[in-house]
Amino acid sequence: MNIITSNISTLYAEDTTAVLTLENGVKNLLTEPEFIEKDVLLDFLDKHPEVNSLVIRGKGRHFSHGADVSLFSEESTRGAITQKLEKARELLRTIERLPLLTAAAINGGCFGGGLEIALSCQFRIASPKAFLGLTEIMHGVVPGMGGMERMQSLLGREKALQLCMNGEMLTAQQALDCGLITKISDEKDAFPECMNFVHSLAEGKTKLQIECILNTMNNALDGAEDPSKGQFEKVLEQINN
Repeated sequence: MNIITSNISTLYAEDTTAVLTLENGVKNLLTEPEFIEKDVLLDFLDKHPEVNSLVIRGKGRHFSHGADVSLFSEESTRGAITQKLEKARELLRTIERLPLLTAAAINGGCFGGGLEIALSCQFRIASPKAFLGLTEIMHGVVPGMGGMERMQSLLGREKALQLCMNGEMLTAQQALDCGLITKISDEKDAFPECMNFVHSLAEGKTKLQIECILNTMNNALDGAEDPSKGQFEKVLEQINN
């Protein structure tokens, strides 16, 4: 198995699924907000054309507890943090727009930047004992990687505002009830069920079909006048050839 290491993550392909694992201590803290270099991720996917899905998980008991809050008080690092956050936002925008099925397998704590990563995925599968929240308000700051706007898009303004302002930590069941996650896994480790979930979605479809569906939805999010233009024809051409 060819495992790529970049920043605080590892990446490998398992059949048609790329698996990206956050690896940074017990809590998988985001000491590097750009947890994998964007170009490394894109190069890996380019070299593995069979991949039609991406699953993001955390090593060990937790997905990620987010940023190392001790960095917030170090004045000398504030300029660097700004640059790192911009790279992180660019990375999450890239993941959000990938023409692949994307899902986060969430075990344990998924807080702050960790939840912002999970929100860049199309689906979130959580273990029964997972806890989730944009908790930055409790540390005197606000989410910095696009989590607020993604949460608003997913849950609506009222609920997202309440969660951001209160820094609420939701149980897996509460997260499911409000629509923050897709489903709760039957087992304590969400990863196997998350893998099965993306495999079941992709089963029986060509990669081009998946790409065309996602490209259409991405075009719609970007405000394209005719989001699905040409997508049917691409698939039909493949069938005829």
